[in-house]
Amino acid sequence: MLKIAARIVCTIMTLTLAATATTARAEWWEARTSHFIIYSETKREDAEAFARDLERFDNALRTMQNMPVPGPDVGDANRLKVYRTGDTDRLGYILNASGAGIGGIYFGRAGNPTSFVPAREKRSLSRGIDTSGPQLDIRSTLFHEYTHHFMLSNFSTAYPHWYTEGFAELYSTIRFNPDGSFHVGDVPQHRGEMLKQLSDTKLTRLLDTKVKLNGLEYYQSYSFGWLLAHYLNFHPARKGQIQTYLSAVNRGEDSLAAAKNAFGDLDALQREVRRYKSGPFLGYDIKPANYAEPVVTMRRMSAAEEAVMQAHMRSVRGVTRSQAKDVASDLRSKAAPYPESLFVQLALAEAEIDAQNFDAADAAADRAIAVDANSPLAHYWKAMVAMGRGEKDKAAYAAARPHLVKARRIDPKDPRPAIAYYQSFYDAGEAVPEPAIIALEEVFPYASYDPTYRLLLGRQLIDEKKGDLARSVLAPIAFGSHSSDEENPLQAVIAAIDAKNLDEARTKMAEIYKKMKDARDGKDRR
Repeated sequence: MLKIAARIVCTIMTLTLAATATTARAEWWEARTSHFIIYSETKREDAEAFARDLERFDNALRTMQNMPVPGPDVGDANRLKVYRTGDTDRLGYILNASGAGIGGIYFGRAGNPTSFVPAREKRSLSRGIDTSGPQLDIRSTLFHEYTHHFMLSNFSTAYPHWYTEGFAELYSTIRFNPDGSFHVGDVPQHRGEMLKQLSDTKLTRLLDTKVKLNGLEYYQSYSFGWLLAHYLNFHPARKGQIQTYLSAVNRGEDSLAAAKNAFGDLDALQREVRRYKSGPFLGYDIKPANYAEPVVTMRRMSAAEEAVMQAHMRSVRGVTRSQAKDVASDLRSKAAPYPESLFVQLALAEAEIDAQNFDAADAAADRAIAVDANSPLAHYWKAMVAMGRGEKDKAAYAAARPHLVKARRIDPKDPRPAIAYYQSFYDAGEAVPEPAIIALEEVFPYASYDPTYRLLLGRQLIDEKKGDLARSVLAPIAFGSHSSDEENPLQAVIAAIDAKNLDEARTKMAEIYKKMKDARDGKDRR
């Protein structure tokens, strides 16, 4: 009798624990808007609200730039994929990021722009982190990075480093009002302490793109860049001057001379900005015409998708060759029960390619094609298996091309097949045919947010002796660095183009690609 009772109790406990485990299983939601796909390990309501805010932010940027809202369809490949999970510490662990926590990471990869953000805030006290002051919050971090993505996607304007970062900070604090309006100009609180404690960056150095800033100056350029951008954009006495300055820089004028012509006495401007640092800070509300709430489409992710999500995030984040083996093994074991899940097989194919397990990747791509013969990504990964094999056997590149052609035909908005098709000839050491060059150029509207793509297209345009076009493609990323570490090699390319010396520009571009290859080989990264 006691044994029977004990068995009953054990059975009840087992069922209770099983029910608890099922209830406690994390919810993963997919939220889609015009410009975002969010994978969120949260409650549905939270994921939906987060997606709506992101789309409102894109709409706000479009409103301020006098662009249509919500704009043309960018296609799934170019929607920013945002992965939300854990807190700042947990996400840092998943992504193998340094430091105690992470507020967000963005990767502007053509056909797969991706961001990782925590689902909730946390600062670890156990690791000696001072949590007393204002912290960089998740929302502002993502807004900041998306501003970079937005500007590269829509404009070919060259911004100096201080303005690139200051402009992104300026918009990162946009505040939405219930009536559909939004407020621009709030102070990024996490920058306040740096502005207060650190000395100003000298404007005659900050505004000169030829100057190599020292470490402290470069660090402070983010905060002081925001302050200067805020002042020049909002103070009535300086109205229109920033546009004059940026136009001159984009015409190829010396940046310091352009600053003096646009702003006048830089020492006077320095004093004005120093006083402005004490506030009050100006700003304004904007009410879009015909405002409509963004449409968010929600879907509870399947058990198969949830099973591989953690490993998939590590794969998408990027791995070294040694890490790739572990990630592929982890994903392979989790994917085994789901041979008919398109999402799972696509994720597995990518991970196996990273690990150079080409036979396994080929099999996963075949399973994906069997599930959906019209999946552009399935054909793309099938092609990338051949591209991977081509590193040792150049004849393999030809096998990639039919799948790349099919993937591009299925989804013309995904730039990856066109880029890979071009690369398949270049890497094979073959003459690149005209259709491949045309395809590379045609996907610019869908890949311009990717600096690596801009480099590739810029190199091709220089080879074609189209210097002016090459400059317009390269300039937005050439002036985005003001580092103290070394000379900016892209600025040397631009200088050669401006001097009408395309042979020198070609030589400088070859040096950039050699350094990139050496760095990639040295760090053993995919």
